[in-house]
Amino acid sequence: MPRKLPGEHTVQQITRMMGAEHSLVPHIWTSPTHETEAEFLIAAGPPVLALAPMANWPGKVWPAERYRALVARIISSDGILPGGRVAVFSAPGEREAALRVLSEVPDARRIDVAGKIDLLTAYACLKRCAFFVGNDSALMHMAAASGTPTVGLFGPSKDEHYAPWGEMTAVARTTLSFDEIISAPGYDKSLDRSWMETLSVDSAMDTARGLMARVTRAAAE
Repeated sequence: MPRKLPGEHTVQQITRMMGAEHSLVPHIWTSPTHETEAEFLIAAGPPVLALAPMANWPGKVWPAERYRALVARIISSDGILPGGRVAVFSAPGEREAALRVLSEVPDARRIDVAGKIDLLTAYACLKRCAFFVGNDSALMHMAAASGTPTVGLFGPSKDEHYAPWGEMTAVARTTLSFDEIISAPGYDKSLDRSWMETLSVDSAMDTARGLMARVTRAAAE
Protein backbone atom coordinates (compact mmCIF):
# COMPACT_ATOMS: atom_id res chain seq x y z
CA MET A 1 0.00 0.00 0.00
CA PRO A 2 1.38 3.47 -0.84
CA ARG A 3 2.49 5.74 1.97
CA LYS A 4 -0.21 8.05 3.32
CA LEU A 5 -0.08 11.64 2.16
CA PRO A 6 -0.34 14.37 4.82
CA GLY A 7 -3.92 14.54 6.07
CA GLU A 8 -5.01 11.69 3.80
CA HIS A 9 -7.74 9.38 5.09
CA THR A 10 -7.17 5.63 4.76
CA VAL A 11 -10.14 5.37 2.38
CA GLN A 12 -8.53 7.98 0.14
CA GLN A 13 -5.20 6.15 0.37
CA ILE A 14 -6.81 2.89 -0.77
CA THR A 15 -8.71 4.71 -3.53
CA ARG A 16 -5.41 6.15 -4.79
CA MET A 17 -3.78 2.72 -4.63
CA MET A 18 -6.62 1.20 -6.69
CA GLY A 19 -6.49 3.99 -9.25
CA ALA A 20 -10.20 4.71 -8.80
CA GLU A 21 -11.59 8.00 -10.06
CA HIS A 22 -13.86 8.51 -7.03
CA SER A 23 -13.45 7.55 -3.38
CA LEU A 24 -14.27 3.90 -2.75
CA VAL A 25 -17.16 3.67 -0.31
CA PRO A 26 -16.75 0.96 2.35
CA HIS A 27 -19.51 -1.65 2.25
CA ILE A 28 -20.16 -4.97 3.99
CA TRP A 29 -22.36 -7.73 2.59
CA THR A 30 -24.59 -9.84 4.83
CA SER A 31 -26.81 -12.86 4.26
CA PRO A 32 -30.55 -13.19 4.95
CA THR A 33 -29.60 -15.20 8.05
CA HIS A 34 -27.69 -12.24 9.48
CA GLU A 35 -30.54 -9.86 8.69
CA THR A 36 -33.13 -12.14 10.29
CA GLU A 37 -31.08 -12.44 13.46
CA ALA A 38 -30.64 -8.67 13.58
CA GLU A 39 -34.39 -8.16 13.17
CA PHE A 40 -34.91 -10.36 16.23
CA LEU A 41 -32.20 -8.68 18.33
CA ILE A 42 -33.03 -5.07 17.36
CA ALA A 43 -36.79 -5.44 17.25
CA ALA A 44 -39.21 -2.70 16.28
CA GLY A 45 -39.69 -0.15 19.03
CA PRO A 46 -38.12 3.06 20.35
CA PRO A 47 -34.96 4.20 18.51
CA VAL A 48 -31.73 2.48 19.46
CA LEU A 49 -28.45 4.13 20.46
CA ALA A 50 -25.58 1.79 19.62
CA LEU A 51 -22.39 1.91 21.66
CA ALA A 52 -18.97 0.35 21.08
CA PRO A 53 -17.13 1.38 24.25
CA MET A 54 -14.00 -0.75 23.77
CA ALA A 55 -11.00 -0.62 21.42
CA ASN A 56 -7.95 -2.65 20.45
CA TRP A 57 -5.92 -1.14 23.31
CA PRO A 58 -6.84 0.64 26.57
CA GLY A 59 -5.39 4.00 25.57
CA LYS A 60 -8.22 4.58 23.06
CA VAL A 61 -11.02 3.68 25.50
CA TRP A 62 -13.12 6.57 26.83
CA PRO A 63 -13.92 6.02 30.54
CA ALA A 64 -17.11 4.06 31.26
CA GLU A 65 -18.47 6.70 33.61
CA ARG A 66 -18.39 9.26 30.79
CA TYR A 67 -20.22 6.89 28.48
CA ARG A 68 -22.88 6.48 31.16
CA ALA A 69 -23.24 10.25 31.50
CA LEU A 70 -23.45 10.69 27.72
CA VAL A 71 -26.04 7.93 27.36
CA ALA A 72 -28.19 9.53 30.05
CA ARG A 73 -28.18 12.81 28.10
CA ILE A 74 -28.84 11.25 24.71
CA ILE A 75 -31.90 9.24 25.80
CA SER A 76 -33.28 11.86 28.20
CA SER A 77 -36.53 13.68 27.45
CA ASP A 78 -34.59 16.57 25.88
CA GLY A 79 -31.90 14.42 24.29
CA ILE A 80 -31.46 13.48 20.64
CA LEU A 81 -33.09 10.06 21.16
CA PRO A 82 -35.66 10.68 23.91
CA GLY A 83 -36.89 7.42 25.41
CA GLY A 84 -34.43 5.46 23.30
CA ARG A 85 -33.05 2.02 23.90
CA VAL A 86 -29.31 1.31 24.23
CA ALA A 87 -27.43 -1.54 22.54
CA VAL A 88 -23.84 -2.37 23.48
CA PHE A 89 -21.45 -4.13 21.08
CA SER A 90 -18.04 -5.64 21.83
CA ALA A 91 -15.77 -8.61 21.23
CA PRO A 92 -16.30 -11.63 23.53
CA GLY A 93 -13.22 -10.88 25.63
CA GLU A 94 -14.38 -7.29 26.21
CA ARG A 95 -17.90 -8.14 27.36
CA GLU A 96 -17.55 -7.50 31.10
CA ALA A 97 -15.88 -4.12 30.62
CA ALA A 98 -18.28 -3.10 27.84
CA LEU A 99 -21.38 -3.77 29.95
CA ARG A 100 -20.29 -1.18 32.53
CA VAL A 101 -21.75 1.52 30.31
CA LEU A 102 -25.23 0.00 30.75
CA SER A 103 -25.31 -0.01 34.55
CA GLU A 104 -27.62 3.03 34.78
CA VAL A 105 -29.89 2.15 31.84
CA PRO A 106 -33.25 0.61 32.86
CA ASP A 107 -33.44 -3.10 32.06
CA ALA A 108 -36.36 -2.62 29.67
CA ARG A 109 -34.26 -0.25 27.55
CA ARG A 110 -31.12 -2.40 27.36
CA ILE A 111 -30.09 -4.50 24.37
CA ASP A 112 -27.12 -6.65 25.35
CA VAL A 113 -25.31 -8.07 22.33
CA ALA A 114 -21.80 -7.51 23.73
CA GLY A 115 -19.61 -10.44 22.75
CA LYS A 116 -22.63 -12.53 21.76
CA ILE A 117 -22.79 -12.18 17.98
CA ASP A 118 -20.48 -12.47 14.97
CA LEU A 119 -19.33 -9.41 13.06
CA LEU A 120 -21.75 -9.75 10.15
CA THR A 121 -24.71 -10.03 12.51
CA ALA A 122 -23.33 -7.02 14.40
CA TYR A 123 -23.24 -5.09 11.13
CA ALA A 124 -26.83 -6.06 10.37
CA CYS A 125 -27.80 -4.89 13.87
CA LEU A 126 -25.98 -1.59 13.45
CA LYS A 127 -28.00 -0.87 10.32
CA ARG A 128 -31.15 -1.03 12.46
CA CYS A 129 -29.87 1.48 15.04
CA ALA A 130 -30.68 5.19 14.97
CA PHE A 131 -27.33 6.53 16.20
CA PHE A 132 -23.86 5.24 17.13
CA VAL A 133 -21.15 6.43 19.51
CA GLY A 134 -17.89 4.54 19.93
CA ASN A 135 -14.15 4.67 20.26
CA ASP A 136 -11.81 4.43 17.26
CA SER A 137 -12.37 0.75 16.46
CA ALA A 138 -13.52 -1.70 13.79
CA LEU A 139 -17.08 -1.44 15.10
CA MET A 140 -16.99 2.33 14.62
CA HIS A 141 -16.02 1.86 10.98
CA MET A 142 -18.71 -0.79 10.54
CA ALA A 143 -21.31 1.59 11.97
CA ALA A 144 -20.28 4.30 9.51
CA ALA A 145 -20.38 1.83 6.61
CA SER A 146 -23.88 0.75 7.67
CA GLY A 147 -25.18 4.29 7.13
CA THR A 148 -26.08 4.81 10.78
CA PRO A 149 -25.12 8.32 11.98
CA THR A 150 -21.76 7.72 13.66
CA VAL A 151 -19.75 9.68 16.21
CA GLY A 152 -16.18 8.46 16.65
CA LEU A 153 -14.29 9.31 19.84
CA PHE A 154 -10.60 10.00 19.29
CA GLY A 155 -7.51 10.67 21.39
CA PRO A 156 -4.24 8.75 20.80
CA SER A 157 -4.99 8.03 17.15
CA LYS A 158 -5.14 10.30 14.12
CA ASP A 159 -8.70 11.15 13.16
CA GLU A 160 -7.51 12.67 9.87
CA HIS A 161 -6.48 9.14 8.87
CA TYR A 162 -9.01 6.98 10.73
CA ALA A 163 -12.20 9.01 11.25
CA PRO A 164 -15.47 7.24 10.44
CA TRP A 165 -16.04 7.61 6.70
CA GLY A 166 -19.25 9.00 5.28
CA GLU A 167 -21.45 12.08 5.15
CA MET A 168 -23.35 11.26 8.35
CA THR A 169 -20.32 10.94 10.60
CA ALA A 170 -18.50 13.17 13.06
CA VAL A 171 -15.50 13.13 15.38
CA ALA A 172 -15.23 14.20 19.00
CA ARG A 173 -11.65 14.22 20.14
CA THR A 174 -9.59 15.09 23.17
CA THR A 175 -8.50 18.68 23.67
CA LEU A 176 -4.99 17.33 23.19
CA SER A 177 -3.94 16.43 19.67
CA PHE A 178 -2.47 13.04 18.82
CA ASP A 179 1.03 14.54 18.78
CA GLU A 180 0.50 16.23 22.15
CA ILE A 181 -0.70 12.98 23.73
CA ILE A 182 2.14 10.78 22.52
CA SER A 183 4.79 13.38 23.38
CA ALA A 184 3.45 14.03 26.90
CA PRO A 185 5.66 13.04 29.85
CA GLY A 186 4.84 9.52 30.98
CA TYR A 187 3.12 8.45 27.76
CA ASP A 188 3.51 4.71 27.27
CA LYS A 189 1.26 2.78 24.90
CA SER A 190 1.78 -0.40 26.92
CA LEU A 191 0.16 1.06 30.06
CA ASP A 192 -3.30 -0.23 30.98
CA ARG A 193 -4.90 3.20 31.08
CA SER A 194 -6.95 5.58 28.97
CA TRP A 195 -5.42 8.57 27.21
CA MET A 196 -8.88 9.99 26.53
CA GLU A 197 -9.43 11.96 29.75
CA THR A 198 -9.47 15.39 28.09
CA LEU A 199 -12.53 14.48 26.00
CA SER A 200 -15.44 15.82 28.05
CA VAL A 201 -19.03 14.61 28.09
CA ASP A 202 -20.11 18.11 27.04
CA SER A 203 -17.89 17.98 23.96
CA ALA A 204 -19.11 14.52 22.96
CA MET A 205 -22.74 15.61 23.43
CA ASP A 206 -22.23 18.77 21.38
CA THR A 207 -20.81 16.64 18.58
CA ALA A 208 -23.74 14.22 18.79
CA ARG A 209 -26.26 17.06 18.68
CA GLY A 210 -24.51 18.63 15.72
CA LEU A 211 -24.52 15.39 13.79
CA MET A 212 -28.18 14.71 14.55
CA ALA A 213 -29.03 18.23 13.34
CA ARG A 214 -27.31 17.44 10.04
CA VAL A 215 -29.20 14.15 9.79
CA THR A 216 -32.50 15.94 10.39
CA ARG A 217 -31.76 18.60 7.79
CA ALA A 218 -30.75 16.00 5.20
CA ALA A 219 -33.97 14.05 5.81
CA ALA A 220 -36.02 17.21 5.26
CA GLU A 221 -34.39 18.09 1.96
